[in-house]
Amino acid sequence: MGARGRKETRGAADPGAGPVIASFASLGAAAVHVAAAPDHFAEWWAAGVFFYAVGAFQALWAVAVLRFPGPALMAAGLVANAGVMAVWALSRTAGMPFGPGAGLPEEVTGADAATVAFEAVVGLVAAFGLRGSASRGFASPFAAVAVAGAAGALVTGLTVPAVQSALSHSHGHGPADGSTPHGHSEEDGHGGGSPEQPDGHPSAAPGDGSAQGGASASAAPAPRDADTPAGEATGGGQGHDDEPHGH
Repeated sequence: MGARGRKETRGAADPGAGPVIASFASLGAAAVHVAAAPDHFAEWWAAGVFFYAVGAFQALWAVAVLRFPGPALMAAGLVANAGVMAVWALSRTAGMPFGPGAGLPEEVTGADAATVAFEAVVGLVAAFGLRGSASRGFASPFAAVAVAGAAGALVTGLTVPAVQSALSHSHGHGPADGSTPHGHSEEDGHGGGSPEQPDGHPSAAPGDGSAQGGASASAAPAPRDADTPAGEATGGGQGHDDEPHGH
């Protein structure tokens, strides 16, 4: 096997620090684009398709660059990510020239900043690769593990909150009028309980037998003592006697 063949074999087995870092960065950008795609798809189907396509390309590029870190793949990564960053810059400054929000600049969010940073890293690594400054490979397996671990931790720490922000923006919309469901309870007068009177005692509901019974009981005359004279009971001792009065 010639020197060129040994070099290609080593490059395929040991891509170096640059492609590893670019691979993690491309995966982070892909995750954010896929998370934000449903919201853009709901606003305009073409924007959703664009986000899904960009996410799929960045994910595939991240896998391929570890196996084939050649000039063709580097050129594709540089052109694609530079184009995506240009579209993002246009949408945040002058606004897109077409679509539902044509001419209206969009707000810059934390998810945007993280995604653009990932794409800038990919573009820088790809540009150095095209200039012939490809990575020489790792000096030792320990160096490979250290670089991969540091890159993975950094990208994950930036990607997780960015994805959560994109998902919350996609699925966090409540009712348009801001109303909340109303639940009936005993306190709002719609429940089975009886409403209270001002003195704190529950009032009887219409048709309640207890109210009629109470009214009947209060309307019934009190029993009269058998030993009490009729005159005293009715007139308090001031009624008429049996003697005739002359005029």
